[in-house]
Amino acid sequence: MYGMLLESVQHFIQLEYGEETWLAILESVGYRNTVFRTHHIYPDELIMKLADAAVTLVANGSTRQDFLRFFGRCFVRYFSHYGYEKFIKVCGRYFCDFLTGIDNIHLQMRYMYPKMVSPSMYISHEDAEGVLLHYRTTRNGFCPYLIGQLHQIAHDFYGIQLTVEELTKTPFNKEEGYQFRFRLNFDNRDYMTGRSACNGSLELGRINISSRGSAGTMASEKALASLSSSILMQLFPFTLVFRPDLQIIAVGRQLKQMFPDNALVGQALPDVARVRRPKLLFTWDNLYSLQKVLCEMELLPAIRTAKKNARHLAASKADSNAVANKEAKEENRRLMLQGQLRYLSDWNAMIFLCNPLINNLEDMDGMGLTINDLSLHGHGRDMVMAGWQHNSRLEDMYERAEERSQQLQQTYELQDEWKKRGDKLLYSMIPQSVADTLRSGTDPVDTCQSVRGILCAFESITVLFVELANIDEITATNPMEAVSCMNAVFSCFDNIIDQHNVYKVETVGKVYMVVGGAPETNETHVKDVAMVALSFRDEIDKMVKDTKMSVHIRIGFHTGSAVAGVVGKKMPRYCFFGDTINTAARMQTTSLPGKIHISQNSFCRLHNFNGFVFEMRGTVFVKVQGTDTYTSLRFLDESWFSVLLFSILQLVPHV
Repeated sequence: MYGMLLESVQHFIQLEYGEETWLAILESVGYRNTVFRTHHIYPDELIMKLADAAVTLVANGSTRQDFLRFFGRCFVRYFSHYGYEKFIKVCGRYFCDFLTGIDNIHLQMRYMYPKMVSPSMYISHEDAEGVLLHYRTTRNGFCPYLIGQLHQIAHDFYGIQLTVEELTKTPFNKEEGYQFRFRLNFDNRDYMTGRSACNGSLELGRINISSRGSAGTMASEKALASLSSSILMQLFPFTLVFRPDLQIIAVGRQLKQMFPDNALVGQALPDVARVRRPKLLFTWDNLYSLQKVLCEMELLPAIRTAKKNARHLAASKADSNAVANKEAKEENRRLMLQGQLRYLSDWNAMIFLCNPLINNLEDMDGMGLTINDLSLHGHGRDMVMAGWQHNSRLEDMYERAEERSQQLQQTYELQDEWKKRGDKLLYSMIPQSVADTLRSGTDPVDTCQSVRGILCAFESITVLFVELANIDEITATNPMEAVSCMNAVFSCFDNIIDQHNVYKVETVGKVYMVVGGAPETNETHVKDVAMVALSFRDEIDKMVKDTKMSVHIRIGFHTGSAVAGVVGKKMPRYCFFGDTINTAARMQTTSLPGKIHISQNSFCRLHNFNGFVFEMRGTVFVKVQGTDTYTSLRFLDESWFSVLLFSILQLVPHV
C-alpha cells in the first residue's frame, strides 16, 4: 500500500490520542521514528499491525475491526489535503452514483499511483432502501477499512446515514481473489426517482416520434436503419462484439488491421483476451453485470500468428531470420483496451466500446500503434502528447519529493542514533530507572522515596570504597604516569563491575565508589560487593605483576541503610547519603594496602553465604563509629575451590 494511507492514520492518531501514543504504536510494530512517504510502497500487513498495537496501547475497549474502520474514516478525512475531495464531489449527484463509479476513480488514480493494487466494486441491485455491493480484493481483512471509508463519504459528501450488512463471503479464488457481498442500507429514493424520470423521458421521446405522421416515422426509421454495423466499427475502431457464448462476431477497423485475415472474428473471447480490471472470471453473467463499470481488457499476442507458416514458406532462407525476429516482436506486443460494455438486445450481443490504454509514447510503440490509429473524437491523441510534454517535469518533481522524504527519513534515523548515544551517556551518570522518572517530569527530590515514614530509599545496601594508596607519590614524581595509572586501574574496575550486579556511583580523585543493592534492590548485594572487592584485589595484583606498575589499593565496605537521589541541575549526579556511606569510607581509610576491610554488619550478612574466609584484624579505632574488629576478607583457598568445582562437574551427566 502507498504511504498516503499510513499518513492519514498517523495524522489522526496524533490528533485524537497524542504524539506519545503514536510513537509507542510505531515502536511496537518496529517502525520507530519512521516518516511515511506518500508515494512509497509499504507492506499490506503494516496497517493490521498498527490496528493491533492501537488496541493494546489505546486500551479504550476498541477491537481491531473498530480501529480499521477508524483508519478508513481517517483516510477520507485526510485526502482533502491533496484536493481529492473535489474529485469525489463531481463523481455523481447521489451516493449511488458514487458507488457505481468507484472502480472508475481507482482507474484514474493509477496515473498518480501506478503501483496501486486497488479492489474492484460494482452494484448488482438498486432499490429505494439501498444497494447490493460486490467487493473483490486480493487482500484479506480490509472489509472494516472499506466500511469506514463508505460511512465517512456518505456522511461528509452526501449527508446520509449508512448501515452496512455483510451477506456472504466467497472462498479465495486465484483469479478473482476474495469476494464479499454487502447490503448498503440508506435513503436511495431520490436516485430511484431520478432514474425513473429519465427512463420516462426516453419513453416519451419514442412516443412523440411515433405519433408524428407515418411518413415522418418511416423516414426516421429509414435514417436509423442506414447506419450499418460497418460504420459503427469505423467510428469505434477498437470495438469488440461478442455473443452470450463469448464468441467474437465483429471487431473494429483498427483491430482488423492489427490482426489480419479476421484473426479475431470467430474466436472465443477468453482465448484471445483477458479482463484486467475488474478481476473476475470470464463469463457472460459477470460481463453483463459490468455495464456501469469502466473495464480493461488485454488482447493476448498468441493470436497474431495467422499467416506465420505461410510467410515462412514464402521467405527465402537468407531473410527467414529477419521474418522470425519481426514476428517475435509482434508477439511480444500486448494491446490494452479500456471502455464500457453495453448489451445490445437487437443483436443479442455485448459490445465493448473502447480505446487503447496508453500512458506515453513508449506504450504506443510497444503496442504497435501510431497517433493516426487513434480516433479523432477521443482524447487519446491529446493525452499522449500532453503526457509526453509534461512527463519529464513530473518525473523531476517526483524525484525531488522522494529525495526530500529520504533526507527526512535519514535525519530521523540520525536523530534516533544520537538520542541513543545521549541516553547511554545519561545512564552512565544516572541509573536508567531514575533517569526515566526524571524524564517524565518528576521533581529530583521525589526520587528519594520514603520507607515506613522514614526518609530512606533503601533499607539495606552495601557500599564499597577503593583507593589508590600510593598515587600521591607517583603524582609527585611523574604526573603523566599518575594519570595513565589511574586510567588503567579505573578502566579495569569498570570492566569488573559490568560482570556483577552492582552500580558504580562515582570516582572522586583517587577513590572509586561502588554500591550493591541499589538502585535495583536485591538480597545478595553484600555477596556481590564482596566478589567485586576480591576481583579488584586480584586484578590489581595481576596488573602489577604483568606491567611492573607500582600501585597499591585499599578496599573497605559496609552494609546498612541509605538515601539516594539526584542532586543539582547542572552536571547532575545520583548520590547516596547517610551514616552507611560514612562508615564505608572509614572502612576504606583504615584498611591496609592489598587488604579488604569490612564492618561487623557486612561480616554478619556474609555468613549467610558459603565460600568466604575472614581474618580478625584486631582493634581499630574508627572516628565516631567506635572500634571495628573484623578486617581481612579472602575467598577459600585454591584447593577447597578446586574440590568444589570438581564435585559440581561430577553431577553433570556426560554427553
